[in-house]
Amino acid sequence: MDVLIVEDDGVYGPALQRALQRAGFDATLIDRLEPVLADERRYTFAVVDLALPDGSGLEAVQHLTARGTLVVVLTGHGSIPAAVECMRAGAVDFLTKPVSTAELTAALDRAQATPTAAEAPSERLDDVEKAHILAVLEDCGGNISEAARRLGLYRRTLQRKLYKL
Repeated sequence: MDVLIVEDDGVYGPALQRALQRAGFDATLIDRLEPVLADERRYTFAVVDLALPDGSGLEAVQHLTARGTLVVVLTGHGSIPAAVECMRAGAVDFLTKPVSTAELTAALDRAQATPTAAEAPSERLDDVEKAHILAVLEDCGGNISEAARRLGLYRRTLQRKLYKL
C-alpha cells in the first residue's frame, strides 16, 4: 500500500519514510504544501504534519481527502480544537508526535477499517473531544498535570472533563 508523508522536518520525515518502508508501505515524502496540492496521484494513505513552511497542513488534509485518500494527522502541536478541525476536514485520525512505528501503522490499519464519510454516521464533537483527551492522558501515563499541560487546559478543568466522561 502506498502512503504519502507530508513532513517538513529534515530528520523526522526521512526517518518516518524509512520506518514505513520497513513496515511494508510504499512511502513517498513531500516536505511542503505546494507540491502536495499539485500532485495528481491518488494515495491510499497520507500522514500529514500541520505545520508546513509554505502553508497549513489542514489544506493538504482537505485536498487529499477530497481525492479519496485516508489521512492521519501527525503533529507536534496537538490540541482539541486542532483535532476537531482536522476531523471536520476529513482526517480519520489525529496523533501527536512522537509516535512509534507500531502506533502509526495501527492508525493506518484503523484508517483502512474506518467507513468513508458517506457511510459513517457523523461523529459528535463530544466523542472526538473524549477520544483525544483519553489518548493524551494515556500518552502521559495517567499523569493529569502533564495531560492538562499538553492539552492547554488547567488541571482542574481537565479533572472536571474527566469526571463527566
